[in-house]
Amino acid sequence: MSDEAIYRHSADVVLRRIGEEAILVPIRNRVGDLDSIFTLNETAITIWEALDGNTALHAVIERICQEYDVVADVAAADAHEIVTRLTEAGLLEEAT
Repeated sequence: MSDEAIYRHSADVVLRRIGEEAILVPIRNRVGDLDSIFTLNETAITIWEALDGNTALHAVIERICQEYDVVADVAAADAHEIVTRLTEAGLLEEAT
């Protein structure tokens, strides 16, 4: 996974906030796929929202460093894990 990569949300996913957390619900055939719900913490929400189809992953990692006062290695590991899991679930895709 390149830090230069740009990701965007799948068109078939909805984010709903619940307090300081959020859930991602994939919508398939106009119905929520309740078996594939992802719960996001505050950091994961920030990453999700920053992956807008225009912003490179390295810029998202820099944002995490600034907003949460963490070192780049920790922010990069977290961002890579979240991107990998959401991409494998079909909730994110690499923008072309």
